[in-house]
Amino acid sequence: MSSQAWAAAAPDRALSPNLLLATAAAADMAEPLPASNSPLGAGSGPLPLIESELYFLIARFLSTGPCRRTAEVLVQELEQYQLLPKRLDWEGREHCRSYEDLVLSNKHVAPDHLLQICRRIGPILDKEIPPSIPRVNSLLGAGKQSLLRTAKDSRNPIWKGSVIAALHRGRPPEIPVNCDKAPSFVEVNYAKQLTGCTRSSSIFQGNMYQHMKMHRRILGHLSAVYCVVFDRTGHRIFTGSDDCLVKIWSTHNGRLLATLRGHSAEISDMAVNYENTMIAAGSCDKIIRVWCLRTCAPIAVLQGHTGSITSLQFSPLAKDSVRYMASTGVDGTICFWQWDTMSMKFNNRPLKFTEKPRPGVQMLCSSFSVGGMFLATGSTDHVIRMYYFGSETPEKVAELESHADKVDSIQFSNNDDSIF
Repeated sequence: MSSQAWAAAAPDRALSPNLLLATAAAADMAEPLPASNSPLGAGSGPLPLIESELYFLIARFLSTGPCRRTAEVLVQELEQYQLLPKRLDWEGREHCRSYEDLVLSNKHVAPDHLLQICRRIGPILDKEIPPSIPRVNSLLGAGKQSLLRTAKDSRNPIWKGSVIAALHRGRPPEIPVNCDKAPSFVEVNYAKQLTGCTRSSSIFQGNMYQHMKMHRRILGHLSAVYCVVFDRTGHRIFTGSDDCLVKIWSTHNGRLLATLRGHSAEISDMAVNYENTMIAAGSCDKIIRVWCLRTCAPIAVLQGHTGSITSLQFSPLAKDSVRYMASTGVDGTICFWQWDTMSMKFNNRPLKFTEKPRPGVQMLCSSFSVGGMFLATGSTDHVIRMYYFGSETPEKVAELESHADKVDSIQFSNNDDSIF
């Protein structure tokens, strides 16, 4: 609307000449652009206030950063297309405003005002709708990490027993960490009966350990502790240290129950038999000592290695009253010690395998399968060796060479005969 048209449309009002000229100039500034020059296109409605304020905050944020030329171009386009927040006069009419005018009239808006808003949205939303990963806020997040998430998006899945019984590539599916209602032990056991296998994580869910805290702190050894073992009942803890001692502790109150002496070097590994009647400890003095857990009296002193003991394992395989204990050493040998459950006596002459294809090879670790039919060992020559206990005496059945470096840790899976 031109100044002449505005003056003609004005009723008989007693206005001062200065006010009349100022109002006419403002009306000329508020003259809308043709539809062809507007980015909104013909037929589109007015720009919402929150969008125009967002444009202004973006320009304000860019004006003090490294993208100042971009900010200048943005301000020119915002003023050209009249996208900035407008001013209302005393009659309720809208009038366009320049960027500088908005900055002067909104001095409380700092250049990083938009950044501060974005930083506050995340913590406020986390209190109302917790994300899947706490304390991780991103404007680009999706799903449960999105800033647009709702309470419906944060609902945890509910698993039923029928879902656990369905195998995926021959294995039970992994239960999500955020599962709302984990299956009970009865459902997991029934799924195992249907499929023949299950995951240990399904029986012992992670929520069992959410409230874990330190139970007891004890200073009991004079030097570093190298190995720790529980007994089969979980009521006792065995610790082997650099002070050549094996100590037995109560898990309930941390009280020292007994101290087992005899070694002349640091304890390298320990093992408790499956009957929970004895404990064996290997040392860097090349000797294996076995004690009775009922009386804490020594049972056997086994000397079969010419180097330090690296691992000890009791076999879970039961053949009448005959049992085996396996030991490995830095001398590159593995010894199978036969003992009797009735008399608790060891055969002092072990069945020994010397696996030393070249000087300096050491046996580092060992692991029995779940049933005790196989034993796997790892060594510094990159080879995994398999031993079979199905015959009258243990025998080596395979040598697996797939690693490019030493094998210092080995473990059988609880569900099948896979080796890790």
